[in-house]
Amino acid sequence: MNIINYIIETIKILAVLLFIAFELIAWEKLGKPTYNKIRSLKIMDRFKLWISIIEHRYLLLIIFLTPFIFMEIASLMAISALAKGLIVTGIGLYTIKLLLTAPVVIIFNVSKKILVTFPVIKYSYGMILNLKRSSVFRQTKKAISIIKTDIMSYIREFVDDNNPDIGESFKKIYINLKNIN
Repeated sequence: MNIINYIIETIKILAVLLFIAFELIAWEKLGKPTYNKIRSLKIMDRFKLWISIIEHRYLLLIIFLTPFIFMEIASLMAISALAKGLIVTGIGLYTIKLLLTAPVVIIFNVSKKILVTFPVIKYSYGMILNLKRSSVFRQTKKAISIIKTDIMSYIREFVDDNNPDIGESFKKIYINLKNIN
């Protein structure tokens, strides 16, 4: 039974790492600025108002799922393009995914009370909230913050000194990664 617990914990840590990587890299660096720019446009105010007056839950679900599905298709296509070495195409498709994130987030935030009446959305939203509240998430996020600081420090050393102690820097990063649990 001990090996099963180890595997489960490892899977949890990997899931949290992927979620944090998305949050740190994709959302904080690309998605959030794009979302904020789109949100600042006056058309988004009219869009929010339009969404807020829709009361029919199935219509809201269709309006929510339409950009969500296209967003996920763009994401899969971007991953496929990047895997095939089509960097510009992959980045272009990922940009489309980010642009589709804004309406998805706006629709969800405006109509959350109605959308969570659907069991799949309620369950998914609950899982995300539970993940963000978990100790594994908090510990991993803290460890990643330390590792990120170490990597940035290493890069600064490399740029400043042009002769850093590579072994010691990687050992420090490795120890921080190993301490995630």
